[in-house]
Amino acid sequence: MSRRVILMRHAKSDWNDSSLTDHQRPLNQRGKRDAPRMAAKLAELGWQPSRVLTSDSQRTMETLNLMKSSFGDISYEPLSELYHPTVPTLFTCMASSQPEETLMVLAHNPATELAVYELTGEYHPMPTAACALFIEQGGTWVCQKIMRPKELFGKGNQS
Repeated sequence: MSRRVILMRHAKSDWNDSSLTDHQRPLNQRGKRDAPRMAAKLAELGWQPSRVLTSDSQRTMETLNLMKSSFGDISYEPLSELYHPTVPTLFTCMASSQPEETLMVLAHNPATELAVYELTGEYHPMPTAACALFIEQGGTWVCQKIMRPKELFGKGNQS
């Protein structure tokens, strides 16, 4: 197995409490529903991460916590640099993946969407809870699949 990386945007957050900072925003009901569904889909495809690098924001940590039941025992590291990251930061995280490892990088837009664009040469929307699956081939990251909750689970996914 080659090095594999999942670039993921956090699940949908809640904007209802104006007293919270952006960093403190939790997930809304849709986010709480989508995170475990995306984890189950990744596991079904054999893409369970063995390690996760995640933003330290409330919504990314909640996304990860809701996904853990599908992934089994995984190590994770909250990183402040993944809160509103740059594309080079995401690429540095990807480069830290080890041979035979599936690494998940759980972060935010616009960097996630821009990184996917730079790697594929095509624009791919990365709405909340979207995942882009990459395999390293000959020193290049090749996109295998992009998954979005609404496409996987239907339009009734809105709330």
